[in-house]
Amino acid sequence: MGAAMFFSLGIIIMLCVPIICYFFAKRVGRRPWLWFCITLILPGISAMILFILPDLTETEKNLNKVL
Repeated sequence: MGAAMFFSLGIIIMLCVPIICYFFAKRVGRRPWLWFCITLILPGISAMILFILPDLTETEKNLNKVL
């Protein structure tokens, strides 16, 4: 019983990081499903990369002002 609960907790924690990255990618104008999948494969590295990348929504706003 203890091992099953420990395993379940591990699965939940491993899914939390990709879910957080999904919503963060959506907020900054990136492809959320792509970042979700990448974070499933490389959780730590891809999360750091996503947080370092510039916000694309600001770029789109600036482009709309120019046009």
